[in-house]
Amino acid sequence: MHAFAHGEHRPPEPDLARRLGLILRARREEAGLSLRAAAERAGMSAAHLSEVERGIKEPSLARLGPMARALGLAPGEVVLDLAIALGAAPPRPVRHPAGFAPDPRDELAWAADRLHENDLRAVAAFGAFLASRPDGGPRP
Repeated sequence: MHAFAHGEHRPPEPDLARRLGLILRARREEAGLSLRAAAERAGMSAAHLSEVERGIKEPSLARLGPMARALGLAPGEVVLDLAIALGAAPPRPVRHPAGFAPDPRDELAWAADRLHENDLRAVAAFGAFLASRPDGGPRP
């Protein structure tokens, strides 16, 4: 973290209210909610939500929770969207030991990112062979 000396020029803060508003609007539209419906779910007026979405008003943290939940989101999801919009890297998937990922596609994606191209081709060919077998092969 960089501390600025007295009188030193600070870079301008990004327009947080505007970015947060854009995120909330996009998430509301993804949820298929009208402005009025989302505002009612959040316990606020449609006019106030509209001002938040346009970046005119900044919601308090206490108000952000009900707004997120009105959209079917955890408040952390909205904060994460804002962090990513401000330049933070998206969270990396949790690496599980081989064979223990909740979804085996996660293990395949992890391996695909790390294997040399020729090795990846061999794994893909073997996977295609297994998938092409009509009975799925012998089971232990």
